[in-house]
Amino acid sequence: MPVDAKKLVKKASQHLKPVEKLDCETKRNTTTEGETITFNYMWATHLTDDDFEWVFSLFKSNMLEMYQKSQWGYDENSKRNELRATTSRFIIAINSKGEKIGYTTYRFVVDHNIPVTYCWELQILPSYQNKGVGGMMLDTLEKLSAKTNMEKVMATVFLFNGASLGFFHKNGYVSDATCPSDDSGLDYAILSKDTPNQ
Repeated sequence: MPVDAKKLVKKASQHLKPVEKLDCETKRNTTTEGETITFNYMWATHLTDDDFEWVFSLFKSNMLEMYQKSQWGYDENSKRNELRATTSRFIIAINSKGEKIGYTTYRFVVDHNIPVTYCWELQILPSYQNKGVGGMMLDTLEKLSAKTNMEKVMATVFLFNGASLGFFHKNGYVSDATCPSDDSGLDYAILSKDTPNQ
């Protein structure tokens, strides 16, 4: 399996437009209030500087305090490099006025010898949270995971981020086999959802 896992991840990572080519876009495209949302898909390396600064600004406004109180701490340069990594892929949500309202960044990786789609960040403007936008992006990731033969979608969430834990649980994510135990003293959980059968 390990050799296959590496091959599958390499192949998935080489797709230039995986969501479009493999027809993985979510069929859900309206918020709970009926607004139509569209999505742009791109590699991190193809983001314009303005787009990247918007991505980073949203990450920072949503997550800075959480990172500062976490065991990881906050390192701005490290986070910028992480978001702009050559293996990072983006789904950017656009509202009916053409404004960016959220994004998820993901990577195809081998995790404990298993090929997975890792949801690295999922950030949405506060005014668009709890309206179904995040669920739409997860739906696309799950479809993409199936089409690229990844075994599951994974995410790491701070234990004190109740809203995020609730969101992932609501969408069917559970503690992964690799999740730290309750008595580990660590302040994050690793969640996953098996890739749906096609």
